[in-house]
Amino acid sequence: MAAPKTANGIVGRYGKLWTRVPANLKKLKSKDLRKATGVYALYNGTMPVYVGRGSFSQQINRHDRNHKKRSFWEHFSWYEIKIKGLDREIESLLLRILPFYVRSLNRMGGNFVSGEKIAAASDNPIKDHWPKGGAGKKRHRKK
Repeated sequence: MAAPKTANGIVGRYGKLWTRVPANLKKLKSKDLRKATGVYALYNGTMPVYVGRGSFSQQINRHDRNHKKRSFWEHFSWYEIKIKGLDREIESLLLRILPFYVRSLNRMGGNFVSGEKIAAASDNPIKDHWPKGGAGKKRHRKK
């Protein structure tokens, strides 16, 4: 059984992995979604290539009109953030979590409005001993 929905969450409405087709882009421009703000991601298949924030209706349609980047994505997800101003923090968090090659169309990383960076106690790497791969030595039977 699914957990009950509460008013305490940060995500309002959302759309996950919508295909970039005119009908879906038009639905984003509908009266009830036109002014919604939050974070969104553009995907090449199921791999995110861009993370952004703001009025996702305007931003996703702007990315659709960009002829240079248009060929790099064909799906998008959007998440309405109920708490105003929190979308910047969430975008920064996603940009810092995802490796740069996954979000290849983003030029910049995110900066947190708040927060304090704590330095690690040690930067010494752990010595990893990887097991030897392969089938191993072949032994032939004597006849």
